[in-house]
Amino acid sequence: MIKAKIHDKEKERLALLKSYSILDTLAEKDYDNLTKLASEICQTPISLITLLDDKRQWFKSRHGLDIYETPIEHSFCAHAITGDEEIFTMNDARDDTRFHYNPLVTGDPNIVFYAGIPLKDSSGLPLGTLCVIDNKPRTLTDSQKESLNILSEQVINLLELRKNKLELERAHRKLKKFSKKLEKKVLQRTNQLEIKTIKLELINNDLASFNHICSHDLQEPLRKIQMFISQVSDSEFKNLSADGKHKLERIDLSASRMRNLIQDLLTYGSTENVENRLMNVSLRKLVDDVKVVLSEELKENNTVLKVLSDCEITVRPIQFKQLLFNLFTNAIKFTKKKDFPTIEVSGEIIEGVAYPNLNLSDEVKYARIFVADNGIGFEQKYATKVFEIFQRLHSDEEYQGTGIGLAIVKRIITTHNGEIRVKSSLGNGAIFEIFIPLAN
Repeated sequence: MIKAKIHDKEKERLALLKSYSILDTLAEKDYDNLTKLASEICQTPISLITLLDDKRQWFKSRHGLDIYETPIEHSFCAHAITGDEEIFTMNDARDDTRFHYNPLVTGDPNIVFYAGIPLKDSSGLPLGTLCVIDNKPRTLTDSQKESLNILSEQVINLLELRKNKLELERAHRKLKKFSKKLEKKVLQRTNQLEIKTIKLELINNDLASFNHICSHDLQEPLRKIQMFISQVSDSEFKNLSADGKHKLERIDLSASRMRNLIQDLLTYGSTENVENRLMNVSLRKLVDDVKVVLSEELKENNTVLKVLSDCEITVRPIQFKQLLFNLFTNAIKFTKKKDFPTIEVSGEIIEGVAYPNLNLSDEVKYARIFVADNGIGFEQKYATKVFEIFQRLHSDEEYQGTGIGLAIVKRIITTHNGEIRVKSSLGNGAIFEIFIPLAN
């Protein structure tokens, strides 16, 4: 028996496998249906979805086999993922020196025939295989090989969907935790409805983007699956058992349902919200709207908020009011120890070509907006760090906060194709300088 060589990118491969959080999970019907169908199509008693870590091959789905895993040194699949073949085939393992004394050949399950297709992600790294096994010699037809390849693509799709779902759940938990903190502050606001609308607007934008990407990436594999299912039905259907025919029909029906669901998801995600369109609006008007929302906080902290000069800007009003809200609340927080705290806003129209050191277009005019306060300020070396999420320059004992407010400001500026920078020094407040492109 000859042990398989280690994959050339084994470290990266194991890290990728870990990112799926799939090892040692319970059986799932979606995966089991695929192994059953693989056995029916290839007419083999055993079919497995195998994932390989550094010590073992573990079976996410097993049809016709009772064990859950075997040592990697006995693994046929370990040879499959390190080879160059699209499908690793062993017509009679007893005749191959690599497997002649393998316990899986000489003992249960008495492997003679093996065919495995590596399960590779978009980067080409293999996680494991979809394989079929028999205890007698056999040769797969071209149609069977093609069908096995289709099923392996569906396994990858299931793994990717599961991974995306876990990432969304983790993001949801973070958002829920953050929302609990934010809700306490929102309850103190005089205009709760507008703040919640701003939050929902940002979340819905992310949801729409995700829906579009997810839908686009899934539609093409589904077309392929349905095309090959149709080909199998036309050419191999009569050769399948009654149970195999039933399962093939069920998979075809499930693929059709998934296509309809994706189409509906794409339609929902791409629906335009009129309030989310870019609009020309007065800077003073937006500041006044936010000033009403913050009236209690301004009064409580004796803070004066004034507009020194006005100009028209091209923005998504709801998002930009969120930006101003975050800048103003940040200023209130860090000026409340001053005797006469002030926040000053001003705007002007400039040419992008006048600022070669910024990433501005030479042919575009910009609204240049200043938001200045006379608060405690910070050292200029932190001018970039303050826009990073969860980055804070003060402890909770000094000033409460989540470290997200200015990160949201930066994100909104980015969605408007603008730029933002800040100048500050300890004890002398901060001046935020924002550049927003104007509509043509």
